[in-house]
Amino acid sequence: MMSSVLARAPLVCHPQTPCEALTALGAQITLADDHGWEIEFLAMGDPGALSLPAPTGPVHTEGLWHTTCFELFVALEGGAYAEFNFSPSCAWAAYRFDHYRTAMQPLEIAAPQISIAVGRERMALTVKLAEEALPSDRTGRIGISAVIEERSGAISYWALAHPEGKPDFHHPDCFALTLPPVERK
Repeated sequence: MMSSVLARAPLVCHPQTPCEALTALGAQITLADDHGWEIEFLAMGDPGALSLPAPTGPVHTEGLWHTTCFELFVALEGGAYAEFNFSPSCAWAAYRFDHYRTAMQPLEIAAPQISIAVGRERMALTVKLAEEALPSDRTGRIGISAVIEERSGAISYWALAHPEGKPDFHHPDCFALTLPPVERK
């Protein structure tokens, strides 16, 4: 079976948090041969102007969103959702919420494979999530987002869409992409 692209989308910088270092940020989700997902985040601009955490390896770490971090939200039935955080350090975190920002619980999953490639004008962070790491009752609605910290200390918030007011990746408006049903062969 060949890997197939499930979604490709640009992220939008929140208007209240401009970013000097990046000109564009986007993501692509591919269905892997093992029915897991490969998520690639691609940042264009000046990656050298970003504040990137030091490499740590694939360890579960709390508070990754306080600096440069890439995120995936997967809607579940009944208003529940899963949140995945991926750091350029290769640290990660995964949580389940019963409803909007309530009853947060850690998701016990195998460590995702995270790799990063940084060039003069682009940075790519690639994450491989095994099928077992993804919620079995995912409905197809997802949110993709990123927190970008620049060396200057400025922080910008990027998402598929933003609700009115301050940045809030947990808001239902941010779950702006619907994935197609996956056929298994």
